[in-house]
Amino acid sequence: KSPVSLGLTSAAAFGLSLAFPGFAAADFFEDSKAELEFRNFYFNSDFRQDGASQSKRDEWAQGLILNVESGFTEGPVGFGVDAMGLFGLKLDSGPDRRNTGLLPVGDDKAPDDYGRSGVTAKARISKSVLRVGTLIPKLPTVVPNDGRLLPQTFRGAQVTSKDITDMTVNVGRLTSNTERNDSGHEDIEVDGKGIKGGRPSD
Repeated sequence: KSPVSLGLTSAAAFGLSLAFPGFAAADFFEDSKAELEFRNFYFNSDFRQDGASQSKRDEWAQGLILNVESGFTEGPVGFGVDAMGLFGLKLDSGPDRRNTGLLPVGDDKAPDDYGRSGVTAKARISKSVLRVGTLIPKLPTVVPNDGRLLPQTFRGAQVTSKDITDMTVNVGRLTSNTERNDSGHEDIEVDGKGIKGGRPSD
């Protein structure tokens, strides 16, 4: 993983302030940040044995993850927006070596590339923040899968509050997710003892 930080310039903030003179943009732009991360991932799993339907999994891919986070507008209620772009590029694969979790599993072969994007609207009151849109929550109850090229993402809403001293409260609802090697959204499935094949749940 190779993160590269990018700063938003004051010139951009000044230009947008002229375009929208009634917009309290100081904290919105000054607290903004962007990060571009490069991931190069090679995965090899050799499990040749009697009765195995596939002898090994062997793929190589390049990933790019762009995260842009704004600050909040001034006032009792601050507003902001975050954006994310994820892109995966196939460097090496094969019909008999696919399904490593790095690339989507196509009908005949893994596609040459795949990607997805997401936007999150956010609002802040005191020490409480509401986020609605694309989320990557890291909670005791929800841990996104980030063990391959791109992270798993969710759609939903989440409130994080630190208004109570020495306590962080998280409340939310997730409605769908995108697997780490996919571009589309699908229902969240619960799996466990007594559940066969997963059960859709939000």
